[in-house]
Amino acid sequence: MRSLATTPGVISKAPNYYIGAEEVMYYLGCKENKAYEIIRGLRRELVETGRLYPGVPQGRVPRKYFMERCMIEE
Repeated sequence: MRSLATTPGVISKAPNYYIGAEEVMYYLGCKENKAYEIIRGLRRELVETGRLYPGVPQGRVPRKYFMERCMIEE
């Protein structure tokens, strides 16, 4: 019997393109306030360069940009 996730026609979970404070805390080992401060700083950089569009929810930053700036490999 196949698992539900590998059954043909079943849509897999959508990839998460944005990273929030909980994951920032996990990757950097910091507290919640510091995680939000980092997110605000990264968002500010993206807005200044024109790379952030209005559809990105507050308190989140694109995962790829976070990983690049913090030099973390997934």
